[in-house]
Amino acid sequence: MRDEDDDRERKRWEDAEEERHYWESIEDEKREEEEKAAQARADAIEAMETWFFEQFEDPQVEMPRDSEEQSFIFPWGGPFEASDVLHGEFSHRFDEATIMAAVEHIERDGPVEWAPTSHGDFYEHPDSEPDEEPEATRVELTGRILDRLDQLEAAIAATPGQPGNIGHNAPPEEIGLPPYGDEEVAEIKAAIAETRTELAEADPDAAVLATQSRRFEQWGKKLGLWLAKKGDLAVDELIKNGIKAITWAGALTLFGDLAHDLFALAKALLAHF
Repeated sequence: MRDEDDDRERKRWEDAEEERHYWESIEDEKREEEEKAAQARADAIEAMETWFFEQFEDPQVEMPRDSEEQSFIFPWGGPFEASDVLHGEFSHRFDEATIMAAVEHIERDGPVEWAPTSHGDFYEHPDSEPDEEPEATRVELTGRILDRLDQLEAAIAATPGQPGNIGHNAPPEEIGLPPYGDEEVAEIKAAIAETRTELAEADPDAAVLATQSRRFEQWGKKLGLWLAKKGDLAVDELIKNGIKAITWAGALTLFGDLAHDLFALAKALLAHF
């Protein structure tokens, strides 16, 4: 009888041990899977970080700075955001949480806007024609900019300002005021003069030219939005007041062309460094 009791007790102990080993093996497998997943996630984050810093860098490294607006100028592409480029490059390989973890790693000690490295795939190399000398490009751009500055100065002089300059009547409420008051017109004229002065220098400052490019672009956008908002109603009303609508359209084109050429010249100058 005692032997039978011993056998049953031993059997219970063996069953308990077997069950304990089973659950321990399950826990070990689970822990091993978690460790593998964590390592795979860490490897993925490291791979994305390594790729990112091969392609991008802090703009302080190479980008010129707009002293007026205290912001960087990106003549060779950008600015880029880590989230955008990592999603574009790795969304087919890694999940959202892993990508965003890499973004956090990248941005923890750095900026949120990045410049392309000169050896990376996102770097926009300065355009140059095979048979065209850089100096010729600079001379051509400078001449074209000076010509457009003259045209813009004439266009601004011919365009009306805000009430008091449009006959005896202000435009109706649905037309709104023309986009430039006397103060802003004075700023545009000053920018024209400053740009001419800079272009007369033996070595124009690329950052100054890029800043002026941005200013002309912003004035052009303001005019474009006003014209787009008012549409045919604005044109009809301007004509009623004896104003040539083409003057506004001409100024809009000149703002855009000047912004483009000034930025192109800034890039050409920076390409020599």
